[in-house]
Amino acid sequence: MPDDGAAAAAVTPRSTAFPDVASFVRGIAFADLPAEVVQQAARCLLDLVGVAAAGTRTRASGIARSYAASQLCGRDESARILFDGRRSGIAGAAFAGATTIDAVDGHDGHALTKGHAGVAILPALLALCDGVSRRRAIDGREFLTCLALGYEIATRAGIA
Repeated sequence: MPDDGAAAAAVTPRSTAFPDVASFVRGIAFADLPAEVVQQAARCLLDLVGVAAAGTRTRASGIARSYAASQLCGRDESARILFDGRRSGIAGAAFAGATTIDAVDGHDGHALTKGHAGVAILPALLALCDGVSRRRAIDGREFLTCLALGYEIATRAGIA
């Protein structure tokens, strides 16, 4: 996550026992997250939602949302486009959300990666949750766990 110390704080004795990324992803639970990581994930979520709200006023966001709604519909699953209400395929909704957040470039960053992980993580997570919600609901704890996990993996990949 953007707080340079938060990524390191997410490494618990249990998480270091996983031999690979897939095992780590499948094995992590909300209870495994330190309180500081949960707090930082909540801050990142609020920051990204605020930036997305501002981004909806931009031309780039309008173009991306219209394109996703008309051209990226998908075949099986659909999701609502962030701050729009129209539906698109899951990938299209994620694309439109990321473009909306990135349109004002006021979102998180990490000094070691020179990147903005949240711009991709949050819209993809929201689109996936909305698309899958008809089969299985995702609660707030699981949502924050997935958000923190996305930041952890993206930040580590960026540093690598």
